[in-house]
Amino acid sequence: MIDFIKYLLNKLYSPKYILKGQCKKCGRCCRNIVFFAYDKPITNEILFNELKRKNKRLNLFYPSGKNEKGEILFTCKALQQDNSCKYYFFRSLYCRKYPLVKSLTSGKYLTPPEGCGYSIELSKNFSDYMQ
Repeated sequence: MIDFIKYLLNKLYSPKYILKGQCKKCGRCCRNIVFFAYDKPITNEILFNELKRKNKRLNLFYPSGKNEKGEILFTCKALQQDNSCKYYFFRSLYCRKYPLVKSLTSGKYLTPPEGCGYSIELSKNFSDYMQ
């Protein structure tokens, strides 16, 4: 009976994705961040200010430009010149779990930036699930 309970808990709570690689300390994950609101990327200051009122941790980010899609890019205020974090030991859960973080609105995992040392892969292939 205990083995069956362990099996069920493992099935329910086991990750569907596996994080591979390691941090290169390049700071890319702290720059050029695209935040989403209501399943759409933030494209104007009004929407960002609305989100900041609902989620105070967004006050740690400032707009740093726009990408080719018109999405506002954000940079973390805690990022230092040497790409280390000023608040490393007190960083948010978002940062602690990065890049295995789900979007607050879509529920999808974030994609590590190009050149990042991390990659996210499925824990099983489709055929493994069919067995």
